[in-house]
Amino acid sequence: MLKRTIFLATCGALAACLILPLMAGDAQKISFQEQILPLIKGRCQSCHKGDAPPAGLNLMSDTGWKKGSANGNVVKAGDSKNSVLVHRIMGLDGKAQMPMNFAPLLPEEIQRIKDWIDQGATYDAPRKHWAYVVPKRPALPSVKLKGWALNPIDSFVLARMEKDGLRPSPEASKETLIRRVSLDLIGLPPTIEEITGFVNDKSPNAYEKVVDRLLASPHYGERQARPWLDLSRYADSNGYEKDNNRVAWPYRDWLINAFNKNLPFDQFTVQQLAGDLLPHPTLDQRVATGFHRNTMKNEEGGVDQDEAFYEVLNDRVATTATVWLGTTMGCAKCHNHKYDPFTQKDYYRLYAFYSNSNVKAEGPASIGEEKYYEPSIPVPTPEAAAKLATLRQEVEALGKQFDAAKPAAVAMLADWEKLAGTESNWRTLSASQATADSGASVEAQPDSSYRVTGKNPEKDSYTVNATIPSGGLAGIRLEALSDGALPNGGPGRADNGNFVLTYISATLDGKAVPLMLASQDLFQDQWPASGALTQDINSGWAMLPGLGKNHQAVFQPLQPMQGSKLSVRLEFQSIYPRHTIGHFRLSVTEDADPALRMVPERIKTLLNKQRTEKESQELQAYYLSVAPALVDLNAKKMAAQKQLDDLTAQQPVALVMQEKPVPYPLAAWVHKRGEFLTKTELVYASTPASLPPMPKDLPRNRLGLAEWLVSPENPLTARVEVNRIWEQYFGRGIVETCEDFGTQGARPTHPELLDWLATEFTRTGWDMKKMNRLIVTSATYRQSSAATPELIEKDPQNLLLARGPRFRMEAEMIRDNALAVAGLLSPKIGGPSVYPDQPELVWNTPYNGQDWMPSKGEDRFRRGIYTFWKRSAPYPVFLVFDATSREYCTVRRIRTNTPLQALNLMNDTTYIEAAKGLAKQMIEHGLSYGFQLCTARQPSAQESERLQRLFEKTVQHYEAQPEEAKKLAGDATTSAWTVVANVLLNLDETLTKG
Repeated sequence: MLKRTIFLATCGALAACLILPLMAGDAQKISFQEQILPLIKGRCQSCHKGDAPPAGLNLMSDTGWKKGSANGNVVKAGDSKNSVLVHRIMGLDGKAQMPMNFAPLLPEEIQRIKDWIDQGATYDAPRKHWAYVVPKRPALPSVKLKGWALNPIDSFVLARMEKDGLRPSPEASKETLIRRVSLDLIGLPPTIEEITGFVNDKSPNAYEKVVDRLLASPHYGERQARPWLDLSRYADSNGYEKDNNRVAWPYRDWLINAFNKNLPFDQFTVQQLAGDLLPHPTLDQRVATGFHRNTMKNEEGGVDQDEAFYEVLNDRVATTATVWLGTTMGCAKCHNHKYDPFTQKDYYRLYAFYSNSNVKAEGPASIGEEKYYEPSIPVPTPEAAAKLATLRQEVEALGKQFDAAKPAAVAMLADWEKLAGTESNWRTLSASQATADSGASVEAQPDSSYRVTGKNPEKDSYTVNATIPSGGLAGIRLEALSDGALPNGGPGRADNGNFVLTYISATLDGKAVPLMLASQDLFQDQWPASGALTQDINSGWAMLPGLGKNHQAVFQPLQPMQGSKLSVRLEFQSIYPRHTIGHFRLSVTEDADPALRMVPERIKTLLNKQRTEKESQELQAYYLSVAPALVDLNAKKMAAQKQLDDLTAQQPVALVMQEKPVPYPLAAWVHKRGEFLTKTELVYASTPASLPPMPKDLPRNRLGLAEWLVSPENPLTARVEVNRIWEQYFGRGIVETCEDFGTQGARPTHPELLDWLATEFTRTGWDMKKMNRLIVTSATYRQSSAATPELIEKDPQNLLLARGPRFRMEAEMIRDNALAVAGLLSPKIGGPSVYPDQPELVWNTPYNGQDWMPSKGEDRFRRGIYTFWKRSAPYPVFLVFDATSREYCTVRRIRTNTPLQALNLMNDTTYIEAAKGLAKQMIEHGLSYGFQLCTARQPSAQESERLQRLFEKTVQHYEAQPEEAKKLAGDATTSAWTVVANVLLNLDETLTKG
């Protein structure tokens, strides 16, 4: 049976449609439509189909079967021994066994076909597949074993057991139960105190109290979000060739919070698919739409972005169908579905719902680097949101003050226009001393400029001392000079040739010069010279668009000053490192209003000429930015605005969906064979014709689609979701192929139970916590997982649930469990992804030089759900334990067992650290304490004796090899306990939930 299950899971053939009759051992009538035709379609259809099949035999319908091959009938009713079909699939008569060049049918499959022929080979009329019929709430079946059932789930399970002559197993021990349910509900093992408290609690509802405590835990959301991250193909990188990093974790945190808040599944669905289309959507509802922004993004050079976005939308269609409909809709991208009632037009009608996404093209298309970008929004923390609100209020208040003072300033415009553009009489300073705080060399040049050479630290400040010529000081001019020796010609020393002057100050004969006005001939957006009048490292004068050219800024006190000994200090303390100036010159003037005289070249062209209205507005706007009456207010407003912009830029962003406003119905082209360039027919947004139609009152957009998915008339969504929930607890869904509820998928082992759960789910308002509680409080779930020889013989895969669930934990939970029992696991919830220890050279990102930089402190030991997920290089230990790269939607992980898993658990850095942590606890509390942490139970005498012998033998080894002990844990005793802990962490019982 194990071989059979592996084959079906791998090949996608019709799975458990045959399991129930085989297990029941009955002689019930075999259905051609439900048990024979789907099997043959799965194994033989690749050849025996179409208008010209091999030997003229078309096995795709009962008509083809009745017609037979070119040599006559292949089925002889009532006589399987003499039926050609049986001879060919068995490889008799010296001919090749069918299907040609593929694995042969399994013995039980051949027997099923033979039985059908012997029963008369009747072709029963096609019936609608069970999954496409709206579930009706079945009545509870009667059972013989009265009193065992604790809730309706048990009645259905017990009735099936009794039908096959089985009895349920006894309830598991309390230690097993609390470990099982803790791992299932929060993904973490119970503490010693929790185990002891439950074992000693003799109240009749002791177990229910544990369940309710776990459901209320903030770690519940983390556990429930883990499988949903596979469904949503969540990752921290874009995928494909470049696989650049992306910020996606706000969606992951939304998931955790949604589960913790017990957001009803219908709202959970609507918000993820169309939260942005809800009336007045909240920030959370918009973040939820990150579900479909998790799609991979192809950034390879030369990629046709229309075609790349076509594949993005294809992924969204296929994922929506898989997650909510349990349907392999991707098959219909190229042709009508071969097995299920979905046409190619159905596919593109669903595609149309996603065809209106708002995208923006950026990058040079001429060199194949144009890329399509969808929207993102800032997601501030509560503290940052409060600060942002305060800054917005400040900017608004300063704006009102500025507007109130503006009329008086405008009245001075004509006087300023006469002055503007006239040259001040600048006198260049000849330095007596010029130094840099960092020790860099500031060298005077023949033209009285200064060149800075030597080291370029992250931050620096220059001081120039000089004697000014006779006369007063009305302004200081700083010339930023280009220089071929600087990056991009300077004038800055940063890698791009820029600089940021964060603050300029001066003293004259020891008295501070109160510089209050500033102007410049050019500045980088939001980095004007006035930014250098405040000691704010987030502002200053910069000139990114003017690299390789000379530019100047003028700084002016409100009143001229008299003196001779001038000291000017230029500070470069920006948040951007090494943005210092490399070549500059200083001058002074005694002329009045030098800051008002100097204007950019563009403004000069507007002076003293006949101007258009637009030009007059441009001139006035510039004057208002430098007018003395407004300069203080303007500086404060710009500083506040820049602080607001900078803080906004520092916030994490969420990738979100957003529609374009369109006045017409959403539509999409059908693509012949799914090819991007081959468009055939235009279709409009709608749902598959074989399923109940979308109500007319729903909008024909993503919101309407989401509402339709969770409508009472939809036969699939509730079934699909409760089946996935069931799989989480029992290791296998009621429908094993939880990704495929179609005719090629497995039949439900307990169809009435599946329908009852689906109707219960909708009846209780799609309450996910209530559904989880119902399952884990059932007697079915609480059974012992011990397998008797009788159960192994009759039901080796536990399909009939006559014993409790027992299977290996998933990748992330194995690591979380090890860190938890070691006392190392960080309880921190949410936030940016982290980088725990992993082997070197796993990452190779030639496009951007990104590297795996291991996290420090508690972030090394965060839960696996927070590990940075790079699609081209996922966390290795997780991959070893069957995790996915998350390039596409994954509904279930197929569990494997390989030697590499053991090697990782025994040698990976994280598990060695966990062994050391567990060893420390055993040194303090004893061997039994560590054993109980790992298994929830006390060790037997034999187990204790064997572990004690291991410890003593290992101590002797390390005492004889002190250097080895030093490498592992320091001393012989600690190292020996670490080895014992390593063994405990590798016990099958430790790695298994059951």
